[in-house]
Amino acid sequence: MPALSVALLNLKPGTGKTTSAVWLAHIFAQAGRTVLLVDADPSGSALEWSDLAAMDPGLPPRMAFPFRMVALPSRSLHQRVAEIAHPEDVVIIDAPQLEDHAGIARSAMRYVDEILIPCAPSPIEINRTTPVRDEINEVEAFRGGPARASVLLNRCIARAHSTTSAREVLEGLGYDVLRTAVPRREVYAQSFGVPIPEIGRDVWRGVAHDLIERCVPLGKVPS
Repeated sequence: MPALSVALLNLKPGTGKTTSAVWLAHIFAQAGRTVLLVDADPSGSALEWSDLAAMDPGLPPRMAFPFRMVALPSRSLHQRVAEIAHPEDVVIIDAPQLEDHAGIARSAMRYVDEILIPCAPSPIEINRTTPVRDEINEVEAFRGGPARASVLLNRCIARAHSTTSAREVLEGLGYDVLRTAVPRREVYAQSFGVPIPEIGRDVWRGVAHDLIERCVPLGKVPS
């Protein structure tokens, strides 16, 4: 089994799944981990991002996305990734939205150690986490063991009370909420299609640390 496997999952598109998956993959790669990024979304957003970033004249193509990538929008993803991943890999799966591609999303949930639900601190997005949790509970019967599941608060307005309130509501609903919240910043909103910049990585290092603390320690992510 890989050292760590995470699926970014939500009910609907536009919740920050691909952005989170790509930034996390870069953080773990920068920390010296071998990374496998799986684009399981039929829209292929992560793969398209990689292709566009490789065209940047400021970097050698292989340095734009310095890790292995595979497109695998398949209902047998849990079997096929197991054949591809190396024991030392950090596997990050950009899963599709449940409402349109439930079979693929369920397969991703069957494979990973951690299901990470990106969620903005708004009532509508918090409400939409309930169908995701229901799916996680149903998939438990097909797994070798229980999956960890947590919420990543993202697109948070700096110093806004909404982030604290959302955390309290989600924890009251029984969710584990990662300590690090991702702020709403232009560097994240405008990052699609370009190499990941150095600015803004500190937040995602915090997310990576939070994920590491929830599993067998892999060592610290260096700054």
